[in-house]
Formats: sequence, C-alpha cells, structure tokens
Amino acid sequence: MKINYYVLPLLLAGTFFYSQDKISKKNGQSFEAKVVEIGDSNITYQELDNPDGPVRSMDRSEIYEIIYSNGKTEVLGKYKTEAEVKEFIVRKIDEFGIDRDRKDLALRAKFEGDNIKINSVNMKDRVVKEGDWWDLSKIVTFHNISRRKDNIAYLNIVTYKITKSKRELSKLVIKITDHEVAADILEAMKDLKMMLKKD
Repeated sequence: MKINYYVLPLLLAGTFFYSQDKISKKNGQSFEAKVVEIGDSNITYQELDNPDGPVRSMDRSEIYEIIYSNGKTEVLGKYKTEAEVKEFIVRKIDEFGIDRDRKDLALRAKFEGDNIKINSVNMKDRVVKEGDWWDLSKIVTFHNISRRKDNIAYLNIVTYKITKSKRELSKLVIKITDHEVAADILEAMKDLKMMLKKD
C-alpha cells in the first residue's frame, strides 16, 4: 500500500483546526483556541494561528465560559443563573451601599428585566433620592474599583442610563462601605453581563 506523506500533515492540521474551543472572557471579548488544561487558578491554551507556538496562560477569574469543539459548555463564572446573580447584587448593594453625598442614606437596589435601579433611602426605608434605571445588558466597560479611606470603594460602570425621554451613555457610580464586597459585586456584574449578552 502506497502512503502519500504529503496528505498526512494536511489531515492532522485539519483535525487541529477543526477541534477549536471558544473562550469567552468576562469583559465581553471571545476568541478561538485549543484549551490545554483548566487548573484551579488559571487555564492554559494554544492559539489556533500558531499551533507550534507557546502554550499561553490566563487567570481563570477573567473567563466566563468555554465552549468546547464537541459543543459542551463549561461555565467558569461563579453564578449559574441570572436570578442567582441578580439576587446577590441586590443583597450586597442593600447591605453595604451608601449614598454618594449623604452618609446617613443607604441604598436599595431592584431589577426590572435587564435594568437596575438604585434608590437612596433614609433610616425608615423611605426613598429620599430616586435613582435612574441602568441597562446592564449594554455595559460598555467596567472601571477598576476606586478605593478610598475608611475602606470605602466606588464601583464605576459605563452603560446606558434610561430616562423617560431617552437612553444615554453615562457612568453608574455605586458607593460601597467595604472594598472586598465591592470587588465581589464587580465580579458578579461581569458574570451578569455575559449572561445578558445578546448575540
């Protein structure tokens, strides 16, 4: 039997490129690669356009999900459902959020579909400042958490503010009394952004 040695590399290359995985990051970017290993803290992968190149590594916390070449999906985000992540965001804002201008006012968050509203309330839980609606399915970017003295932290999220007459790109700022909680809310919002992403 005669073997054509020129065809074998093409078949192998075709198999490699056919078996591509899709990695979706929490920042909304996605790319195709070949996942080599998923570790506790990072994943390793090879770029498809450089199969003989180096194995690259990425922090696991940056990744929302991986869609493997066989169609299986693995969600690496912390939250599995929209309801779960929305409940967490509301609970943490309600517990640790305070008004940007008045320390005596707490925050109360609520969702309606993909939109969040955050009101400022007094000690009797009455609304003192009514907030706007913000579209969390159209987030443009997350800024780094702004840490201040006394463990105060600010979340800054660029997305669309919804008013009665229009939708405008603006910055949602949420003041939180605990830096670690602010980091947890930010990660939850990144997971939610991926869940709400419209293809």
